[in-house]
Amino acid sequence: MKKKTIGLILLGFVAFALVGSGFAKLFAEPEPGTSERVMSMMPYLAVIEFLIVAAIAIPKTRKLGIILAASYFGGVIAFQWLIEGQAFPVVGVVLNTLLYASAALLYPSLTDGTAGATD
Repeated sequence: MKKKTIGLILLGFVAFALVGSGFAKLFAEPEPGTSERVMSMMPYLAVIEFLIVAAIAIPKTRKLGIILAASYFGGVIAFQWLIEGQAFPVVGVVLNTLLYASAALLYPSLTDGTAGATD
């Protein structure tokens, strides 16, 4: 397989996880003990996730989608680590690693030191 094909497959896994998370935020029953403030933010987070997936799906905005997804997953990692008190935020780290690997395979100029070159 070509590197770009593998990168697109990995990016598809990340997009699939974002879509699943967005639908869960919209339609799943909240966990017991979830505060009203957090519940009121769930639809906004779902819309943000869907917008990131849309940016990833469109080839001209794919790099923007990757940047937005990396930022979003950074927030997920920070939330899981600082607010929920998890020792190691597995979900955020795994998705962010998949995202960076797919970005490196899709856009080699991100890793080979030729910043600014066209891909």
